[in-house]
Amino acid sequence: MGVIHQHLRPDPALYLKDPESTDIGRALLSHGLELILELGLEAFTFRKLAQRVGTTEVTVYKYFANKQRLLQYYFQLYWLWLRQVGSQEVERTSEPRKVLAQVVELLCGVWPSTLPPLQLDPAGLRKLVIAEGMKSYLHKNVDDDNARRLFHPYKELSAFVAARLVACRADVPWPRSFATTVIEMAHSLPFLMEHLPSLTELSSRRDLKQLAQHLMHRTITYLEHAQPITNK
Repeated sequence: MGVIHQHLRPDPALYLKDPESTDIGRALLSHGLELILELGLEAFTFRKLAQRVGTTEVTVYKYFANKQRLLQYYFQLYWLWLRQVGSQEVERTSEPRKVLAQVVELLCGVWPSTLPPLQLDPAGLRKLVIAEGMKSYLHKNVDDDNARRLFHPYKELSAFVAARLVACRADVPWPRSFATTVIEMAHSLPFLMEHLPSLTELSSRRDLKQLAQHLMHRTITYLEHAQPITNK
């Protein structure tokens, strides 16, 4: 029996033609991910992608209006995948703190070997999120993109993590804010570990399990010591 891939669908507003619907579209996705990781978003162009795939630049533009939409496609796919895998962890155990620890590990890239693969390599998607970070929304049209719900998968992941915090402590203050902080740190600290190592002690080992332990320690400390919000 062949490997069964999870096929998650990013928002159709991100593309002009579904890239999963054709062989050339799927090739554009896989080679596009490789090329952005290789060149960086600034140096990446649809012309270079077309050359890599062996097609025309016009063909690429039939699928995506610009490279920003392609980047957002990859980001959405990654957040959707994390959310789905996290939900599977919730179904496996009813112990809230154990679930929370497993979710934090997932965010940090500590993944069990039994995870079914995605249509694109999750590890490559994670590298892209770490390398290109906030470029998916740090741009002039962010409010318009938000109105189009293009950040919905990220918001859903944040809400999911926040719900795990509330499951551990019903009156935990600012659960959504802390959840977003954990998600951001799980992807920004690896960038610092690799490129700006003096900014974090985690750089000496570059160990993702150590990163997960660090963030879980911060999370437990917050759960146990954060003061409830009072209306004064």
